[in-house]
Amino acid sequence: MPVGLVLRVDAKFAHVDVDGTVHLLPLRGRLFEEPGHEKRPIAPGDRVEVTLAEGGGAIDAVLPRTNRLGRRAAGEDGREQVLAANLSLVLIVMPVREPTFDPLLVDRILAATEREGIEAALVISKIDRAPPAQTEKWAELYRSLGYPVYPTSVAPGHRTDATLEELRARLHAGVTVLCGPSGAGKSSLVNAIVPGVNLRVGSLGKLRQGKHTTTHTQLVPLPGGGYVIDTPGVRAFTLYGAGTQELGFYFRDIKQLAPQCAFRNCTHRDEPDCAVRDRIAESRMRSYRLMFDELANAER
Repeated sequence: MPVGLVLRVDAKFAHVDVDGTVHLLPLRGRLFEEPGHEKRPIAPGDRVEVTLAEGGGAIDAVLPRTNRLGRRAAGEDGREQVLAANLSLVLIVMPVREPTFDPLLVDRILAATEREGIEAALVISKIDRAPPAQTEKWAELYRSLGYPVYPTSVAPGHRTDATLEELRARLHAGVTVLCGPSGAGKSSLVNAIVPGVNLRVGSLGKLRQGKHTTTHTQLVPLPGGGYVIDTPGVRAFTLYGAGTQELGFYFRDIKQLAPQCAFRNCTHRDEPDCAVRDRIAESRMRSYRLMFDELANAER
């Protein structure tokens, strides 16, 4: 049975690359017969078994994944929304300004990558629009946690060519998903790194109104090898199916210090002799507490 790569998922069909030809294929009914924990049973990056027939065909099965980047679906659905599967790298793109750097969103996505064991890196974009000290503050924090950080600008006269070249090598090495808020410059970044891809770029006027430039999560083959999965702007990212007792393991700084706490089940909130609370960055502690409260509410 032929095996294809899912490039994009629409309401009832998926765009599947089979040996270099893209087919628009529906999913077999049995993939929807038993409602699972996922909002959709398929995502960009999935490897699938397909039937190709004259005048049509279908996706018969989704092959086992090596990993996935998922979050809790918005609204009352409560199931998992898988953004992308079988990833080599999650590249979080966060502008230092316009919109303002959001450490909570960065920490949420990093927690999801730690949970799945996916390599992650941070791109701080639009560094030409802020004082260098503002960029360095965030770069130093996340580098201290062991994450690669790439301060970038694609603006004429301010292009960080050496850094863009480093990113180019990483994108060509595997399957990379780009995550970040609307207006972060994800599509502009890829267009600068890999000329000829021509991802759609929105005007600042539209982006400031909160509209997505990228409307579908889509896997794009890159000239010279590798794939990029461009996602719509992420406004919210809540861990799916995680519990309060495991959350600390998804924060590298907390995981390192937690064994020094007086109590083995320390939640790093109100307990005495906590080794974590006053020894990690304030923004990281704030992220942990907000996420802890969300998970505690879900458990209740």
